[in-house]
Amino acid sequence: MNDAEYTLLKKRINELLSINIDAYKVQQMRRRLDAFVSRRTAASAAEFCRNLHANQEALEELRNMLTINVSEFFRDPAQFDRLRDEVLPELLKRPARLRIWSSACSHGEEPYSVAMILDELNAGPRAQILATDIDRVVLAKAQAGGPYSAADVRNVRAAELAKYFTQEGDGYRIADTLRRRVEFRERNLLSDRFETGYDLIICRNVMIYFSDETKAQLFEKFHQSLNPGGVLFVGGTEALLGSDSRGFDRSGGNFYRRAAADGQRARLSA
Repeated sequence: MNDAEYTLLKKRINELLSINIDAYKVQQMRRRLDAFVSRRTAASAAEFCRNLHANQEALEELRNMLTINVSEFFRDPAQFDRLRDEVLPELLKRPARLRIWSSACSHGEEPYSVAMILDELNAGPRAQILATDIDRVVLAKAQAGGPYSAADVRNVRAAELAKYFTQEGDGYRIADTLRRRVEFRERNLLSDRFETGYDLIICRNVMIYFSDETKAQLFEKFHQSLNPGGVLFVGGTEALLGSDSRGFDRSGGNFYRRAAADGQRARLSA
């Protein structure tokens, strides 16, 4: 794929999928798109671009490739243990209702994991979970509560599996009582406006694909969306460094706390 074809493909993707390829790491994304196009039957990348709008199957495959929908319940269990034992109990001490946003939620494993923890902590109506993703297909599965494979639930404890899931053949579906705790919406992290007033924002294993400039912009937007003292939960390879960490305190593990309004930087126990 030459430069002109790559530029044309980026334009078509933005037009048809509302995904800005320039926000991603250039060499990594170019290799992935080149490999994707080479597997198609089109004679050239230019022909692939011309026909993309009429090929719904290829368009959906391209969306799935770009949005990288890989997840599982309690992915990185040690960090979810910290969320259960330290982060959420402290946040639940606040008098106001707790507002949680699971961004780039994929098939829903992440927000449902948080919902299970909140149920175990008897949070009841004191916590509200919003889960968003750019991909309507994965959101439909999330809203339906599955089904999820045995691999998806491998980190779910036996007691949780019995309490919060029903088995369907070889798969599992979230119980309706838990499903009603999560609100799902379509949202594009790169272009849509962020709401404010959150106490916990979760964005894991997504920003590793973005350029440094895009990551810095997202960290700033997450900072503005959090209440003072609110917590950002990121992936294991997405540590905030240098200017990215401005306004945040490392709070142990993969958690960062927005500095309190009075300038005092409260910390979770490390």
